[in-house]
Amino acid sequence: MNAPLRPASPAERLPAYYEDFDDEEVLASFHDFDNERNFDLFDRQTRNPRSSNFVIDFGDDDAYCAFDLSSHSVSRLLSVPRPANLHTRWINLWVPHLQKDVLHALAKHYDFSPRLLGMMASEPLSPRSSAWNPEKSSITLGSARSRRSQRSKASSAAKETDNVDSEESIGMTEMMHSTQLDMVRDLSHYHIVDEVWHWSTVDWGRRFVCLGYNSLHDVRTKKPHDHNDEVDKSRDMPLAKRVWNWLLLTEDKTVISISEDPFPFTNGNLQSSDLKTLYTTRRNLVSVFRQLTKAPTPLREASLIMLPIRHRIGNSDEETAHRPTDAPGLLFYYLFEDWFTTYSLVTRREHGYAAELDRLRREMLVRANLEHVDQLHHIGCQLSVLKRVYLAYEMIIDRVLKKQEATLASLKNSHIVSGMESLASSIPINSSGPQVPEADSLLGVSLSSAARARFERLKDRIKLYALSEIQECIDQKDSLVMMNFNLIAIKESFSVERLTRVTLLLAKVTIVFMPVTLMTGYFSIQFAGLEFTVRSYWWAFAVVLAVSMVLLFLFSFFSGTFEGKIITRSWSRIMFDVSRRWLVHKRKKGKTF
Repeated sequence: MNAPLRPASPAERLPAYYEDFDDEEVLASFHDFDNERNFDLFDRQTRNPRSSNFVIDFGDDDAYCAFDLSSHSVSRLLSVPRPANLHTRWINLWVPHLQKDVLHALAKHYDFSPRLLGMMASEPLSPRSSAWNPEKSSITLGSARSRRSQRSKASSAAKETDNVDSEESIGMTEMMHSTQLDMVRDLSHYHIVDEVWHWSTVDWGRRFVCLGYNSLHDVRTKKPHDHNDEVDKSRDMPLAKRVWNWLLLTEDKTVISISEDPFPFTNGNLQSSDLKTLYTTRRNLVSVFRQLTKAPTPLREASLIMLPIRHRIGNSDEETAHRPTDAPGLLFYYLFEDWFTTYSLVTRREHGYAAELDRLRREMLVRANLEHVDQLHHIGCQLSVLKRVYLAYEMIIDRVLKKQEATLASLKNSHIVSGMESLASSIPINSSGPQVPEADSLLGVSLSSAARARFERLKDRIKLYALSEIQECIDQKDSLVMMNFNLIAIKESFSVERLTRVTLLLAKVTIVFMPVTLMTGYFSIQFAGLEFTVRSYWWAFAVVLAVSMVLLFLFSFFSGTFEGKIITRSWSRIMFDVSRRWLVHKRKKGKTF
């Protein structure tokens, strides 16, 4: 692994908080985050695929950052309270499956549940891994049965007096145990989040609140599909790169962000296209990272990415007093609010799905066929997945904004001391252990009003700009399906009309030449005492053909099939309309004279 970039500032002196650790890695890694030269190196490391983690301690005036810390240094940092001027800490991990010791240090300090720690430390999916396969499981069960039968035969040979029922019960236990192991082995956390893109979780602890969710990034990595079942399944997923994220807010004003490695088996050796994908998935994190420094940064003055975490305009006493409590919640919010991803997927004008639907509409107007229905089906499946993803985001916001309240059941027979005197007097308190205030017993971490207001605004934006746009595309997809079938029906009706015209033409030709054929047959008969000349034959031929054509013309005109046109009105209706127009014309002519 390449050595990470280290800012070289011999004259720079760290605060006493870092020097008191007596840790060489801490002293060598932490540097002034507001120093322009240091920040330039740190900014490059955020885009380095080999970077594993970073820690930023910041306040209103000071900020210090370090990259690629070991679990020992992270544990030391967590064990010592920060000074007041460094009120907020941000810990970010990029390759969690290679930093299980760091995850264990975080879990031990903040009291994660074993299941939560296990999911965070899950192994990534291999390129050829797949979800649970019934055939594979049946093979595994078959091998388990064969092993069990061999054991039972050996056991029966060694112990002839064993009970058959006991052996069968032991075999059933082994089969159940092997089945559970196979299911756990084949269905991991990353299997679930890769199969169910709208999978999300919100966990509360006494000292933290944790969000788990998939983020989707518009990287256009899909290639033209071949026709097979596996590819058809991939066509039902949105054209985006999926990355699982953990986001935690703790009681000591620490924000922890953990991101799934998009390319876990490359060891940081990425091609140019993969690097572009990596930069896209880290775009929001890098944007927040740059906004935390006070050094000059690229696009710092861009209004859409300016974040009010360390950069403020006013310096009133009220604003200054609230900044230490607002900063962790604001950082937590802006890491969750990746609005550029939402904008690029479905919100912006002429986004991918709107453009694709418009392209299909234009193709249908030229030539409609059933292939368009298949394409619309896959687009509808992708839009449905996107809709569920944004509904999951909305559910996460509702859970985060939900206020945790104490109940009588949580206070009874415990060491929790209620803030309400009447409630406390009605509950017998066990004095054998330490007493805990009611506020400290609640799960989760309270957000500041500044963060809550922004989460509520984000919820409205998701409804207005994401879900409504997706629903509009789904409705347009349904209308295009109906339009495609209608156009096919119209095309078929034109084909029927063309066939009808050809049939009428052939029938008219037959009608014209049928009398001539009969006349020719008449002239070919040898009558006694009667002889036909060539001149008389052709005169008869001309008369019969002329009379047939005149009669055919009159029939076509009055029946409405002239020039192969389809009859649209009955003969009685035609005569009525003609007589009415004639009477109106005569009436107008009489008034004129």
